[in-house]
Amino acid sequence: MAVDFRDPKSGFRHCEVVLFINEEVLKNGGGPGFYLTFRSRPWKDIEDGLKSIVVDAQVPRTIKRACAWSALALGVRVATRQRERQTRRVQQLQGQVKDHEAASWTLATDLQRLRDERDEVVSELRSARDNLKQVLQERDMLHRKLIEFELSQQLLAESQDADYPGTPPWPLLFKKHAEALDSGLQDGQYAVSPKKEQTASITALESLHEAEEFPASTV
Repeated sequence: MAVDFRDPKSGFRHCEVVLFINEEVLKNGGGPGFYLTFRSRPWKDIEDGLKSIVVDAQVPRTIKRACAWSALALGVRVATRQRERQTRRVQQLQGQVKDHEAASWTLATDLQRLRDERDEVVSELRSARDNLKQVLQERDMLHRKLIEFELSQQLLAESQDADYPGTPPWPLLFKKHAEALDSGLQDGQYAVSPKKEQTASITALESLHEAEEFPASTV
């Protein structure tokens, strides 16, 4: 018997078909030799083996016919083997696709998380920038008030100087030292210590008003 219908790898589902092929092989004087020789070979080798028999003039036609039936059975076997191999390959590819989809979903989730973290950091930086801008503005204001206070003290000292020939008009003194204040702020001349900046207050303006109401000449 060339084909064993109990062989699950034969590719045949009906034993009647297997019996008919075996009968044709035996009826034409063939046997299981050709089938057993090529049952694990690719179709290329099977066809080459069949060709060598078909073109041989010394081989009887009945034997050629028997080998052709065996080759037919081997072709079904090869097709079944290829189908099983392709099925396994498809299953592997499907598994890879699922793995890639899971990895893509994970990457997408991580990317969204990073974007959210980036937006949060940008928002914090903008808030910090605005706060810093406000602090700098307050520092400059306090710096100017402190310098105005020091200038007011200098104006009072000059107006009360005994050697000063008379008290000049207050607006002239204020204009003079205001111009010096603006020039000094631009040139960085008036540099104050952090401690002085912390003690500066609105008393500078109050001192200016008191000096204007009570000039040194009236004391």
